[in-house]
Amino acid sequence: MTTRRPFSYAAPFALSLLVLAGCAVGPKYAAPNDAPVAIAAPERALFAPDAVQRDWWRQLDDPQLDALVERALAGNHDIRIAHARLLEARAMQTEAELDRLPVVTLGASKTRSIAQGNGVPADARTLAQSSRAGFDAGWEIDLFGRLQRLDEAATARAQASAADLEQVRIVAVAELARNYYEMRGAEQRLAVTQRTLESLRQSLRVTEAQVRTGRGLEGDLASAQANLASTESQLPALETTRRQAAHRVAVLAGLRPAELAPMLQPHPLRVLDKRLPIGDLGDLLRRRPDVLRAERGLAASTADVGAATAELYPRVDIGGFLGFIALRGADLGSSSSRAFSVTPGVSWPALRLGSVKARLRGAEARAEGERAVYEQTVLRAIEDVESALTGYGQNQLRLQRLLEASARSGRAAELAEVRYREGAAPYLSVLDAQRTLLRAQDAVAEAETASFTSLVALYKALGGGWQAPEGSAGPSPSSLAPLGGRARLAGSWGPIPAKGGPTT
Repeated sequence: MTTRRPFSYAAPFALSLLVLAGCAVGPKYAAPNDAPVAIAAPERALFAPDAVQRDWWRQLDDPQLDALVERALAGNHDIRIAHARLLEARAMQTEAELDRLPVVTLGASKTRSIAQGNGVPADARTLAQSSRAGFDAGWEIDLFGRLQRLDEAATARAQASAADLEQVRIVAVAELARNYYEMRGAEQRLAVTQRTLESLRQSLRVTEAQVRTGRGLEGDLASAQANLASTESQLPALETTRRQAAHRVAVLAGLRPAELAPMLQPHPLRVLDKRLPIGDLGDLLRRRPDVLRAERGLAASTADVGAATAELYPRVDIGGFLGFIALRGADLGSSSSRAFSVTPGVSWPALRLGSVKARLRGAEARAEGERAVYEQTVLRAIEDVESALTGYGQNQLRLQRLLEASARSGRAAELAEVRYREGAAPYLSVLDAQRTLLRAQDAVAEAETASFTSLVALYKALGGGWQAPEGSAGPSPSSLAPLGGRARLAGSWGPIPAKGGPTT
């Protein structure tokens, strides 16, 4: 069977459909016109205005922390999970992109049937057979942009997955650094307690000697013993805090807790004596992957609205065949068996428009929800930075005051010890001075830990030095990159959709 004339009519028909296929129904994109973030926290003066580096933790001058972060970036399980989800999203994006192209399959078949009419003798049955081999093609003409919107949605979701991966990296590094400093802080508090215990044991020995020689009181001895036991009771809680933080550091670095101990050597917290950079806070929304992820979620959900809108319109398909058809298999491939066909088709869900409209309403509701998620994410980003700046500034102020108090408490304890040994003061004054010094030194260690952890929280709130790539459409309306085609998943963020009519 050879059919030629239908093709001469189908070609201009297909060409006209291609011209019309540039029209896509549904919402048109419009970026949220968010003003630059204004953060007036006075604590900004503690920092330099230079841009934040992605490896911000190296500014803290701790080689052991640097090594742990490198391990985490390479082996953290949350990062590996997010990376796998990104690969999945990329595959789905590629699938949606290829769905817009014609589908061509190669196949062969042989049909054999026997027909017998009513009242016809069994030996008069009709035998029919045919063989077929060639290429079958099918193509949905995207007349109203359904496939285009699905491609846009898949692209936006792949970009959202890329932002998710960046956010997971930021959180993993920040959590590792926070637990690392909590571990170091517990070590420092343990060291303070051990020094205090040594001082208390020395005082106890002096008191015991005075009691033996008749120059001391039994009550002073009992008080010294009680003070020593009370201070020793603090060790288990501090050791628990240290070990739990170390275990968490190991897991975040992709290690078993037993594998971490050989990598760490105890050392005191280093004093931060330089102004660390935090960059331009007005550009905050371009520095937070979670904001970009929320924006891409909004873009994807609005593209879904467009795809659902296109379901209300007819769907146009073109099918075709090119190959060989013969009554006998032996004739396949001969010139007489050559055949092709072109089959246009139109379908419209006229009897199920109610369900189509219901899906459209659901897509619109999801888009409104994603818009609220985006707005909430922006507010939380600003809140995080404001709170982190305040927390770090106040912790620094508290640390300065505690350092002064600790120095004075140390001097007071020395004087009380001298006066007691000279018999000019009771032992109770020594105990009070030692308790005050212990509390002051412990508070300093705790404040130093809080200072580092609040700094980590600030860099996490700032997006960890991450930046949306140039030319991306973040929360500002400039430099919009249209969706369509293959996404540059490193950050080719598209604009934000808003409701609208058909677009061309």
